Amino acid sequence: MKVPPQYGRNAAAGKYCQVPGVKLYYETYGSGEPLLLLHGNGESINSFRSQIEALSAHFRVIAVDTRAQGKSVDTLTKVLTYELFAADMKALLDSLHLPKAHVLGWSDGGNTGLIMALRYPSYVHKLVTMAANLFPTTEAVDAKMLRQSEQARQMLLKKGDAANARLLTLVLTEPHLSYEQLKAIQAPTLVLAGEKDIIKQAHTLAIGSHIPGAQTVILPGATHYAPQQKAALFNETVLRFLTGSNAAFPK
Repeated sequence: MKVPPQYGRNAAAGKYCQVPGVKLYYETYGSGEPLLLLHGNGESINSFRSQIEALSAHFRVIAVDTRAQGKSVDTLTKVLTYELFAADMKALLDSLHLPKAHVLGWSDGGNTGLIMALRYPSYVHKLVTMAANLFPTTEAVDAKMLRQSEQARQMLLKKGDAANARLLTLVLTEPHLSYEQLKAIQAPTLVLAGEKDIIKQAHTLAIGSHIPGAQTVILPGATHYAPQQKAALFNETVLRFLTGSNAAFPK
């Protein structure tokens, strides 16, 4: 029986990229057009353990541990923002001499993907954003989740765990996007969320409706963790979008 790699801890596939104050860890699988995978808050490359094999059969998958998470070493103490994460991804692509890539982001990674498409439009060929939000309010996010995150953040601060508290501060204070800004996104975009997601369905639908030409799919019966809960459906939906006929990928 074939044993899959230990994604996120696979020395054969892993490398580091140095950006100011940070060593970004990433793993590469497969070949073809580059596809950047961006995980959620407090997670790692391993979050995509049910996706990497399927996606790498079609693409050169570049799975990244975001700064201060997974094996990425962050020596700074500056406030985390999705703009900072997006700049890190641009720096990584530059280091790999990749002028453009597909981007698949989940949760925090989805937020980062949206900002990449807005700030660095030439770098994003197609964008898949799963369970993203534009602002950290109850209009967009389940109120219980926000309360629990704040309670957890306070507990971490009392314990002196500033590093993990910084990650929860991010989800409670970021991002700061508007529906109007989304109209500037040029990349073909697929907007995904689970039917029972902590991101409110009306918010997901509004995101999709404001991105020109975007497709929106609500994954039935799934929560915020659809890529793991409904892996086959998630992978099929993403691959259908990414491999569909569209403008040719630049050589």
